[in-house]
Amino acid sequence: MGRMKSVWGEDCLEFKPERWINERGGIKHEPSYKFSCFGAGPRKCLGKEMAFVQMKAVVSAIVYNYRIQVLEETPVIPAISINLHPKNGLMARISTRWD
Repeated sequence: MGRMKSVWGEDCLEFKPERWINERGGIKHEPSYKFSCFGAGPRKCLGKEMAFVQMKAVVSAIVYNYRIQVLEETPVIPAISINLHPKNGLMARISTRWD
């Protein structure tokens, strides 16, 4: 479902983080039925909220402590698996922010 044109539109295969950001810079709500990894309704994953809290903590620590520059010559192609990740990894240059 994460790559279906009928759910996400014609550009469903493109890496576009702006899909999740609204006009004011906040997080854009999407219905949980669009995400098969956590399920939805009465049978949704009990660890979903904890997974999101942990993800936000890790990402904020990385963004605060490091400069991340994605190399543009590397295309981001989704790999076919249970977890969504780039097929060949995400090539980036990472340096410490506090030298």
